[in-house]
Amino acid sequence: MESKKHYKLYKSGKQWKTLAITAAVAVAGVVSLNNVTANADVTSSAVATVAVAQTSSASSVVLESSTSAVATSSTSEASAAASSAVVSSSASSSVTSATSSVVDAASASTVASSADTAATSATSSSEVSVTSASSEVSTVSDSSSVATSTTSLTSQSTESATSDSADSSATSTQDSSVTSAEVVTREVAAVATSSTKNGWVSENGTYTYYTNGKVASGENYSYLPSISGTGYNWYLVKDGVALSGVQKWYGSYYYFDPTTYLKLDHQDYVKSQWGDWYMVGSDGIVQSGVQKWYGKYYYFDPVTYLKLDHQDYVKSQWGLWYMVGSDGIVQSGVQKWYGKYYYFDPVTYLKLDHQDYVKSQWGDWYMVGSDGIVQSGLVQWYGHYYYFNPVTYLKATNTTFSYNGISLTADNTGIITGTTTSSQFLLKIYQATLDGWKEYGVLPSVTAAQAILESGWGQSALATEANNLFGIKGSYNGQYVIMSTAEYGSGGYYYVNAEFRKYPSFYESVVDHGYFLYSNSRYSNLLHQTSYATVTSLLQSDGYATSPTYASSLNNVITTYGLQSWDTAAGV
Repeated sequence: MESKKHYKLYKSGKQWKTLAITAAVAVAGVVSLNNVTANADVTSSAVATVAVAQTSSASSVVLESSTSAVATSSTSEASAAASSAVVSSSASSSVTSATSSVVDAASASTVASSADTAATSATSSSEVSVTSASSEVSTVSDSSSVATSTTSLTSQSTESATSDSADSSATSTQDSSVTSAEVVTREVAAVATSSTKNGWVSENGTYTYYTNGKVASGENYSYLPSISGTGYNWYLVKDGVALSGVQKWYGSYYYFDPTTYLKLDHQDYVKSQWGDWYMVGSDGIVQSGVQKWYGKYYYFDPVTYLKLDHQDYVKSQWGLWYMVGSDGIVQSGVQKWYGKYYYFDPVTYLKLDHQDYVKSQWGDWYMVGSDGIVQSGLVQWYGHYYYFNPVTYLKATNTTFSYNGISLTADNTGIITGTTTSSQFLLKIYQATLDGWKEYGVLPSVTAAQAILESGWGQSALATEANNLFGIKGSYNGQYVIMSTAEYGSGGYYYVNAEFRKYPSFYESVVDHGYFLYSNSRYSNLLHQTSYATVTSLLQSDGYATSPTYASSLNNVITTYGLQSWDTAAGV
């Protein structure tokens, strides 16, 4: 018979074909074992594998059916060895050239149904049914749209298996359970599931969130399942991709951890995705302005959000001004800025706004004015004068020296006194003449010269009784003295009693003199003039004094005692 010829051909090359089938299975890489128990005396093991291989383009699936049979026999009443059915679709040129058809769920269902039918038929039969095996192979081939060459090859294998079974005259009933269809179903389902992405998928070095294989477009701050796999969290997502680093969101910059992708929930100084460092608050927002960090205050530019890298006097987020060093740290103590030294309070970090004698960050003491500037020269402090070296800015002690035409001496505490009567008088009016310029614009040198001439160096009766250096009539804060004074009329000089202003000290007398000129419109032309000769001339022409030599007398006093230096000290 024709089938026996095929059987003999198989017998004669049995070892060769067994090796060929084994090699084909190894190349396919997919093996599924199903143990089938025969009758009590014969045990056979059938191995059936159906593999679904996805092409490189992920557009088709090639279905291969490959079986290898391994028969084991044991000593029993049966004299014939157990048979094994072998259905093989090797890696022949026909199979590899099969069309690339994707096995969908319906095809897998058809294969499963066919496999169940074949298994039932095999159980009720005492020998392997050639027809059933052929039917199964045909069904699988049709369902998967494999090339017809696969059917031909399978038929040949089936015929050989049938001849082999008939020739061996095996009497045992083979309980062959074909599970290859179940494998196909699972593999196809796995391919279908893996092709539809859902949830977070790690790709391109970040995480993308999918819903049924699609991503949401646009940028959103969304409440999603946690990337870590526990619970839910908020993520900033753009076109499905979780963002990290510094990101702008609704007008503010936020920082998202590059590992967890969560918004930072504590203050930290962090490195951005482009390498720059930023200060982030506990709300996750990138900070600007003055920020405290590990016991120090730093300033971050409100435009670039970067730490300041140069010295500057900056306005903070709450409107106050601070001195910042080149390291970005807000400074305190004595700091140099545009040729002057300023003092910044070590507690508030603000520039001092009142006069004070302060200790610097390196331990030395300095006098600071109400403008926050460290003072030099002759400075009045709590009723006394002190002298501060213009180079070191330190207080002078135990020394004698001349300053702006005044002969002075400093004791061991630094208190300054005049070495002569004239120096003592000049010392008493010095600061007042400077303040008169600042407040009213009357030149210090002219004010001092007037005080000298009109009070006789502070020795006149009006000066000693009422501290009135300029003979201004009226009352000061309700205080006055009545004194006899010479008046000039048509008949010459005559004396009258008049009220004159009484002051607490020379200081108030000098400052009030400035106010007197400032408040009388006829003297407005001499205010804020910077040439003492101009001012003295205007005083005379405006009628301040009737003496025709009044201007020249003032000029002589100024040059004799070097009072021009007082103008320089006032910043004129």
